[in-house]
Order: sequence, then structure tokens, then C-alpha cells
Amino acid sequence: MDLTDYKHYKQIEIRYDDLDTFNHINNKAYFSYLEEARIDLYNQLFNIKGQLKITAIVAHIEIDYHKPAFYGQTIGVYTKISKIGTKSFELSSVFIVKKEHDKSDEWIASAKVILVSIDPTSGNSVQISDDERLIMNRYLNAKES
Repeated sequence: MDLTDYKHYKQIEIRYDDLDTFNHINNKAYFSYLEEARIDLYNQLFNIKGQLKITAIVAHIEIDYHKPAFYGQTIGVYTKISKIGTKSFELSSVFIVKKEHDKSDEWIASAKVILVSIDPTSGNSVQISDDERLIMNRYLNAKES
């Protein structure tokens, strides 16, 4: 899998609380991992200091599970902005298990999250601001050096 388009990376340690009765990550934990990666991406994009001021809310999430991951493993969540609309944008993520013993990575899940820009006072959807659009487009079109 080519990860060069995924400009954001968040490493996550699997917590014991993330496990299900089969001793692998429960599907609910992936939502938490996506949230951690999304907040970290927001912090990097918008240089947020102190209180997080999110101006978009989750409208849709889909996750495809490919292989199980287990306690003691480390997950890498790679995220990219895959689409920017008028009032919404889409993030695509892949989950990789980092294997220490042979330095290879294993693709375990993928996800798409659609976020809608909102007015925090009214809660109504609004157009993505010009500043946010500019920042996201720069990030989307940035080339690795």
C-alpha cells in the first residue's frame, strides 16, 4: 500500500480497554483512534493552542476491517484530506500495525470520515471558511520534500 498521499501520521498504543472477548481490538476502539488522529490533524493544520475550537462535526463514518490487531501492538493511523466540498470535507485513513521484529507494516483497516462545517453558536451547517479552505487545500496539495 502506497502511503505517500497520507500526510498525517498518528501513532497509537493499543490499550487493554480496547480489546474484545476475542482479545483483539474491538470495533468501537477504531472510532476513538480516528478521533485522536483527527484532533491531532486539526492541531497541526490550524496551529491550535489551548482550547480546541472545532468548527466541523462528524456526519458519517465508515470503517472496513481487514485483519485483527492485538494488545501490545502499535498502530499507525495515516490520514489525508481526500475531498473538500462547499460545507463538508472528507478524511481518509488507513490503520497499519507496526511490526517491530521484521520492520514491516500490516494494513488492518481503512476508514472515511465526512465532516460538516458548522456555526458553533447555532449548530447549523455553514460554508467552509475561506481561511480553512486555503489551509486544507495547501495541505491537500502539499508535496513531500
